[in-house]
Amino acid sequence: MLRQFFLASALALGLAAAARAQTYEPGQNYVVRQGQLPYAGRTQYSVNVVVDGPEDQTRDFFQDYMKSTYRISFKGGLAGLLGKKGVLTAKEVSSIGISSRPVDLYVATTALTDSTTEVAMFGGFGEKTFFSPDLTALEFKRLQTLMEKYAPAARTNAFRQQVVAAEANIAAVDKEKEKLNKAMESARNNTAANLRRIDELLRQNKANALLISQDSVQLISNGQLREAGTQVLERRRQRLAGVAK
Repeated sequence: MLRQFFLASALALGLAAAARAQTYEPGQNYVVRQGQLPYAGRTQYSVNVVVDGPEDQTRDFFQDYMKSTYRISFKGGLAGLLGKKGVLTAKEVSSIGISSRPVDLYVATTALTDSTTEVAMFGGFGEKTFFSPDLTALEFKRLQTLMEKYAPAARTNAFRQQVVAAEANIAAVDKEKEKLNKAMESARNNTAANLRRIDELLRQNKANALLISQDSVQLISNGQLREAGTQVLERRRQRLAGVAK
């Protein structure tokens, strides 16, 4: 019983180590390997590689790469056949070194993380004869060679896109910084203008206070003059009244 326990523990540790070894970390060396996937009602052999980059970016670059390098146009298939994005297909492809006969090529992509994607390529002579490592070893090997050339190009593109994204982020930060600096400068200028206006208003208030004080004194004098004038007027009226009788 104890021996079986140790054997089971050793097996579990070995499986865990293997799982960690197959886990892809962005930037690590890519491995082109044999895989399998369901298509056309049965399991097909494929050549798989995990590359850096989100799935949409990976699919776009794969199509651009195949078109610019081999003049092959891959078209999107129906979504839901293999993954959410569907299978990319290129029919009756020739002159790319896989076979002397025209071949059909298929590519399925799977997002492993936000920044890594597995690309699986498979192919065949029409819908009935698909490539396999045993029955069509030469074609399958050449398919693997094609993917080995694609993988480093995909990594270069992914890193280039990361640089572009980082540059765009910096540009956005710089633009926001410029916007903030302009807003701060406008606020400073507005504050300085307000302070000058406040100083001007304070001077006006001070002048107005002095004018009010002076006018108050003048108003007292004016009242005194009016009182004296009123008395003079009253005396003269009395004198006039006495003469008029």
